[in-house]
Amino acid sequence: MRPLAILAIAAGFAVPTIASADDAPADHPADPPPDVKPPDLRPQSPPQDLKPVVDDLTARMQKLEDELAQAKDDNAYLEDKVQGLLPIAAKLGGYIDAGFFVTDGNGAGTRSDLIGQFFPQYLDQGVPGSWIFMGDPLSTTVNSRGDVADTGDSRAIVFDPINSRGKSTFLINAVNLSLLSALGETASAQVSIDFLPRARDISDVQGLFAGDYIDVKLAYGEWKPKLEKLDLALQAGKFDSVVGYEYRSLESPDRLGITPSLLCRYTCGRPIGLKARARMLDNALIANVAVTNGSHFSEGFPFANETDTNQFKTLAGRLSYLIHHKVELGVSGAYGAQDYQDDDKIFQWHIGADLHVEWKDLEFTAEIIKGNAPGKTSPTSLAECDLTPCISYKGAYGLLGYRLTNMFVPYGRVDWRDADHQSGTSFVYIAKLVRFTVGLRAEIGTRVILKAEGTLNRELGPIPQFPNDVFTTSLVLKL
Repeated sequence: MRPLAILAIAAGFAVPTIASADDAPADHPADPPPDVKPPDLRPQSPPQDLKPVVDDLTARMQKLEDELAQAKDDNAYLEDKVQGLLPIAAKLGGYIDAGFFVTDGNGAGTRSDLIGQFFPQYLDQGVPGSWIFMGDPLSTTVNSRGDVADTGDSRAIVFDPINSRGKSTFLINAVNLSLLSALGETASAQVSIDFLPRARDISDVQGLFAGDYIDVKLAYGEWKPKLEKLDLALQAGKFDSVVGYEYRSLESPDRLGITPSLLCRYTCGRPIGLKARARMLDNALIANVAVTNGSHFSEGFPFANETDTNQFKTLAGRLSYLIHHKVELGVSGAYGAQDYQDDDKIFQWHIGADLHVEWKDLEFTAEIIKGNAPGKTSPTSLAECDLTPCISYKGAYGLLGYRLTNMFVPYGRVDWRDADHQSGTSFVYIAKLVRFTVGLRAEIGTRVILKAEGTLNRELGPIPQFPNDVFTTSLVLKL
């Protein structure tokens, strides 16, 4: 390498580089020239001509904020009202049950043995032939309440709210109102009332008002204490029966068909007293016990009273076991002083067994019962039970329903009843019959149910056959 080139390179490394102002680091900006002033960043007042505009906008904004706050208050008030009304809506319920029925004969389920042709032994006791009744006075029921088309010449069941005299008629079976109210976290109260629009001849001075009446069906309080291994419910008031199975589906929307069984008069009452229900073993074992004024007979039958006339109360209970939530077996019974009399030593008893099966689209229920109310007979009387009426009964029924589609459920039932009911020489009833019922239930949506049902009554033993068949319908509108 030439000596001059080497000297030039060495001189390039040795001479320091002089940076210009443009090469100054970014975080150390160059000072501005002395004649340049920094900008004034303090807030400036608007020009004098814009101040009214700004004031107007400020006022409008304040007004909008006030209106928004008022709207929020109104909305909160409405929400509180809605929340307060929602529990009431959930507690109120009921239904309207309207129907139409046709009967043959005079609509009554009994006939008189006028000359003692079939039961002469009662003539020998002094019972007039016109008061020897053959048949069942409640066999011609036309609705879920158990009202009959006509009571005829009945002397045991004289309340005749329909009195059709064998003629077909449209009927408002019942207008039901139910109320369930919470009484704290573990207690509640329930009321169920039927309003019955009925008619009477207003020219009849013996008639009462317009024929309409009210039936208080349920009125009780319930307490469910919080227990770990036991589901316990305690009730006081007027509550459902604890005997048999049919009492679980008495109301029109709940009942598969329209009319109750022939045995319902013995098991479907709603007595007044105290009741306890316990569910154990994952709700498989259920025990019901009750202490009540009277029996668990329905109020339409003369062996049940709400206010007692004797000191000995009725003790009743039912024990059932549920197998795989599909098959339920139950036994039940009742024992107490006979109703509508003063003697504590005249005891009325009832015993029964029931079976309920749900398998796929099939539902089957069966019951069998037996009972006796001995009444009281004076030593000199030829006719039995002249001091206190008596009844001895037994019977059974089987009900089968099949859900054909989501809407249609055909069903059939067979009832059998054998009973003797006497009150001295005042009357005697001999009921020996089998009853066949077929029907169709149509569920139109969730709140409309339409049902049609036909019933054939067939007398047994020496009782002659007479016209007492029924065709009835029911339109149920859930409220």
